[in-house]
Amino acid sequence: MAHIPFDQGPARGKTVNWEYSVYFALILAISLPTALIRMVLPRRGQKRRFFVTEAWAMARDVTPKIFSI
Repeated sequence: MAHIPFDQGPARGKTVNWEYSVYFALILAISLPTALIRMVLPRRGQKRRFFVTEAWAMARDVTPKIFSI
């Protein structure tokens, strides 16, 4: 059997996942007011969406762009 050391700390994937979640939450919180304004005052011809859905979509688009840099 191979010896697997347990004292190497957290895996890189868990750290990135935690960091991604923090950035996603911050961007979501920042985009909520903008999405609320877009829901209340939609542009002509623009489909009205629930503001949380709109903010979630904005955060989902922006967060990966931050990590790709």
